[in-house]
Amino acid sequence: MANDLAVVERLRNTPILKGDVDVNPVTRPVVKLYREDHSLADLDDEELGIFKSQFVTLLAAPGSEERKIMLDRVNQLLMGLRAIKYDLNKPRFKGLNPEDSELGFGHIRPVFTKYNGTVKDNWNVTLTTSSTYQAWLGDSLTDGFTLGDSFGLVLCHLKSLVTPQPFMAECSFKVGRTGELIPVDVRGLRMGDTENGVAIVPLPTMFAKPKMTLRATARADVAGTDEAVLGGLVVGLGRALKATTTFPTT
Repeated sequence: MANDLAVVERLRNTPILKGDVDVNPVTRPVVKLYREDHSLADLDDEELGIFKSQFVTLLAAPGSEERKIMLDRVNQLLMGLRAIKYDLNKPRFKGLNPEDSELGFGHIRPVFTKYNGTVKDNWNVTLTTSSTYQAWLGDSLTDGFTLGDSFGLVLCHLKSLVTPQPFMAECSFKVGRTGELIPVDVRGLRMGDTENGVAIVPLPTMFAKPKMTLRATARADVAGTDEAVLGGLVVGLGRALKATTTFPTT
């Protein structure tokens, strides 16, 4: 494995105390993110081993910006997984290709999101030139879509597959009871990944747990249809992760 994987390899099931507070992402019982406390389920040594060995298969090529972002956020991604596991009544984590009632993870696909209340089958978003934010993900411009009972999302970056110049300029998210997050300037997508030519920018880490609502809006400087890909992990029961065309509600 590449040297950059040390941050994954050193994950351990041993508390790390700062004063009386456990700050180890593997063992801490709770994490606060944007004014909301998230209870975290335990991972035993076998489950942690599965995460460590299979997480690296989800990473982009060595040297890529996407790989760097995901390795930089591995602690948050792991805690997001544990938060979703807790909300799903702590099923055993089996990694990639879990059985229907087991917990697994993978890349986020369009089928786990909605636009105007309809499940998406691609990442396209059509944007006009306007200072007003437009609907991107949700049931409407003002209302988010509700995630299914058996999966959640951990968001950490955004990619555009449009060349030579992506269209999205700014975006804003609202997750559950957290409230509207500060808008994110994503014009850096136009610069591209200097290693692999992929347009990518980091986002603030967000936990969208089962039954939560998620809404995203966006605007452009130049009108056009972008192909904006949510980066991070989908975490859920095997029956949800198998979804291809139907939004997994249960």
